[in-house]
Amino acid sequence: MGTSAQLQLWGGRLCLGMVAALGLTGYYYGNVRFVPVAAGFAILTVLCYSLRTAPPAPRRFASSGPHQAL
Repeated sequence: MGTSAQLQLWGGRLCLGMVAALGLTGYYYGNVRFVPVAAGFAILTVLCYSLRTAPPAPRRFASSGPHQAL
C-alpha cells in the first residue's frame, strides 16, 4: 500500500471519527445544528474510502518458448 493510500485511509478514519463525535455531541445537547457538519464529514469519509487506488495488477511475462517463465 502506497503513501497516498495510507493517507486516504487515515483521512477516512479521521472523518469517520468526526462524524461519531459530532453525532454524539448533537445527541448530548439535543441540538440539530451538528447534523449538517456531521453530514459533510460523512461525505468526506465516503470519498476517502471510495477513491482509494487499486493495487497494481500482477506483471505478466512474455512467452519464453516451450518453458514458460514463472
